[in-house]
Amino acid sequence: MRTFIATAAVTAVLAAAAGPSAAQALQVSYPTDGALNCEQLSAEVARMDQIMGVSAQGAASAEGAARAANLGATVAIEGLARSGALARMPGLGMFANAANGMARQNAATKQKQHEDEMRTAETRRAVMSGLYQGKNCGAPQPAAAPAPAPVASAS
Repeated sequence: MRTFIATAAVTAVLAAAAGPSAAQALQVSYPTDGALNCEQLSAEVARMDQIMGVSAQGAASAEGAARAANLGATVAIEGLARSGALARMPGLGMFANAANGMARQNAATKQKQHEDEMRTAETRRAVMSGLYQGKNCGAPQPAAAPAPAPVASAS
C-alpha cells in the first residue's frame, strides 16, 4: 500500500511538471507594424501589458512547480525508505531521483520560456509606444480655424 502511494506521488510530480508549450512565439516587431493606426498601436500596447502579466504569473507558477516536484520526490523517497520498498526493489530510489530531476528541469525550462516571453513583450511594448509617439497619437488636435467673416463692402 505504501509503495503504491509513493509511486503515485512520483507520477504526480512528473505530471505536474509537464505542460503545453507556447503555440506561437511572440516577436519584437512585425513587417506590418508601421502601418498600424493610433487605435491599433494603443491596443497592441495593452496586449503587451497583458502578456507581460500572464508571463510573470507563469514564471512564478513554474517556480512553484519546481518546488512542488522537489517536495514530492522527497516525500516519495522517504515513504519508500520507511516502507522498506527501497530494500526490496533495487533502483527504485534512483528512478525517483531521476523523475525529480526531470520534473525540476521541465519546470526550469517552462520558467525560462515565460521569462523570455515577458522580455519580448516588454521590448515590443516599448517599440509600439515609440511608434505611437512618433505618429503624434494622443496629441491634442489643433482646433479648426474659424471661417473668415465676410467683409462688407461700402458702396
